[in-house]
Amino acid sequence: MKLRHALLAATLVASPLVLALPAQAAGSDTGTGLRIDGFASVEAGGGWSEGTVTVRNDTDAAVTDQHLVLYVGSRMLGVDQVAAEYADGAASTWQPVRLVDQDLGAKPSGHQGVAADLTGAPVELPPHSAHTFKLRFKLLQSAHMGPFDDVDLMAFLAPTFGKDGQAKDWTAQAPVKGVRTTGLTTAIDGLPAAIPADGKPHPFTVSVRTANRFDWHLDGAVFFLWAGQGFGSMDGPAACDARLELQDPKDGSWHHVGLGARGLDGQGVDLAAYGAGPVDDRVINARITLGAGFRTSADARLGFGHFPGAGSTLFWAEQKVAATPVAGAPACVDPNAPAPKPTASTAPTAAPTSPAPAAPSVAPVAAVTAQPSATASASPRAATGLAGTTGRTELADTGAPDVTVPTVLGGVLLAVGAAAVTVARRARRS
Repeated sequence: MKLRHALLAATLVASPLVLALPAQAAGSDTGTGLRIDGFASVEAGGGWSEGTVTVRNDTDAAVTDQHLVLYVGSRMLGVDQVAAEYADGAASTWQPVRLVDQDLGAKPSGHQGVAADLTGAPVELPPHSAHTFKLRFKLLQSAHMGPFDDVDLMAFLAPTFGKDGQAKDWTAQAPVKGVRTTGLTTAIDGLPAAIPADGKPHPFTVSVRTANRFDWHLDGAVFFLWAGQGFGSMDGPAACDARLELQDPKDGSWHHVGLGARGLDGQGVDLAAYGAGPVDDRVINARITLGAGFRTSADARLGFGHFPGAGSTLFWAEQKVAATPVAGAPACVDPNAPAPKPTASTAPTAAPTSPAPAAPSVAPVAAVTAQPSATASASPRAATGLAGTTGRTELADTGAPDVTVPTVLGGVLLAVGAAAVTVARRARRS
């Protein structure tokens, strides 16, 4: 069976990862099996992640016509971002693996995960035998974005391996092996857990730090302020209720950005414009203002990164927040904005007890610092940031386009939303 359609369909409806496990019905019980072991994690720009792939033949006949096909999958991942090597036996030397971009039929092609015929030739297995190959891979710096998910490793036995990176008519498969991707940490700092709804700006910072001076090419992000069940909207708060501004590190001026997860055209956060410092230590100075009419419930939160930031999406941080009423505060933070209807509630209905962005609270690398004080605030970082640090590379102001995020209604649609974000980001790269 050809994997292209099974993988692409699974991507669009079931998982934020580009690679998904093909349907079991495509294979048959041939008496052969595969297993992947090891590979606990891989750090972007770091060293090798090592493990093994074991091929087993439980039949009375020798296996001589099957290729061992390997898949390395993560959103935005291409051959320029992965290196792999294998060794045939414990005493063997490491040999390079020739990787190809797999073609899942999506446009533009490329950066949909990579694949390889591990040894470049059919494996040979005597009857009732097993053979173990050592394997290692690492993530390389490239000119492209990502990766934005944990890496999935898959292995197949197939009679042929196509130029499009597909294992044709595969006969055995290994259970998918998830490998945690590390090296990117995003944090919201200095924002009080209880924000006075006093019509005054309260400063905080957002930091985006990477290991190994690795440039993830993070061009844009979004802020999403969820007021909580009963008050929140996927469009974010009304303009009268809340306002978030970012400081331009070049001249110190402040600029308004959107706070919704829907309809974000023209309101994305350009990290190259607002992030001060080198590519491995970007800091954004921000401030948030709440009007007297802004209300929150227990699950209110402020998030930053690539919404929806659920599952294994790596670029997302969030913090629980609460609005504290202040007597005599102005009702509107923007005198030109229409006041919202006080009884209106546009909370998502697909998830009755939890809002759509609740899942990011378990995002694997988001490191969020919440201040216990209701009045504590952060001093804005100097506009020059760490730009003068010796030996670090500056990320040029590329004028990155604004981020557009699709409508997502409730937690049950997060996976579909992530797939839509993937398609939108790929389209920008064409």
